[in-house]
Amino acid sequence: MRLLTPFVLLAAAAAFAQVPEGRFERTLRVSGPVRLDLITDSGGISVARGEPGTVQIRGILNGRGGADPGEVERRIRALEQNPPIEQTGNTIRVGHVESKKLLKGVSMRLEVLAPPDSSLVARADSGKIRVEGIEGPVDAEADSGGIVAAGIGSKVRAVTDSGGIEIRRVSGPVFARADSGGIEALEVAGAIDVETDSGGVRVSQTTPAPVRVEVDSGSAEVRLAPNAGYTLLARSDNGRIDTELTVRRTTSRNRVEGTIRGGGPRVDIEVDSGNVRIE
Repeated sequence: MRLLTPFVLLAAAAAFAQVPEGRFERTLRVSGPVRLDLITDSGGISVARGEPGTVQIRGILNGRGGADPGEVERRIRALEQNPPIEQTGNTIRVGHVESKKLLKGVSMRLEVLAPPDSSLVARADSGKIRVEGIEGPVDAEADSGGIVAAGIGSKVRAVTDSGGIEIRRVSGPVFARADSGGIEALEVAGAIDVETDSGGVRVSQTTPAPVRVEVDSGSAEVRLAPNAGYTLLARSDNGRIDTELTVRRTTSRNRVEGTIRGGGPRVDIEVDSGNVRIE
């Protein structure tokens, strides 16, 4: 093994130290329900419950490798001096830059504390989206990175190309799609519609409503609302279906169809390769 000389090590340390960074912070006053529209190319988005009447915004800026440090630092300083924050009444947009060149070589993570009665639209090309404790609805999309939503008071829509989706304690319907990654939607008081190409699915419902689960490669675990009636159709092409619930009608190793507790909202589960568990 060839050992690095002290000169090479010092040069590498100096190059690392030259990676520029920065941040911006703003506190905005609002009255009434807030609409948040957040976007970032790289860095991720975090939204948490804050105090009524104020929206606190922090942008964390870091240079990315492969770009000219001097030029990246100029872009970061420009973002610090003129943060991409727009407010029109109770509608707040963050991250919508006039030119994508301003973010070339720059990672921008957005951290927001929002009033409880806030709704959110969030878009991230590379990075995780996390939102907790707001009324909603929440509409989140991430190209490369997971999505986490918890304690939402209304509808949640979550879509990711590469990354898992975790949703918990939602007082409304859930719509989730993942091309590559598992999906969890637990303690949902509303309809559930989830689909993934590669990854397992776990869902649970606290209030009876329609459920749709589709998985190409992976298993599905579905927990229905206690003591509620449903109308069930579950299929697995290359796996088995297990349930301790009493289903009145047709039951086989890879197909279960019929009613539970006299019938009710429709439950449609389809798995190509994997097992199905229904509770």
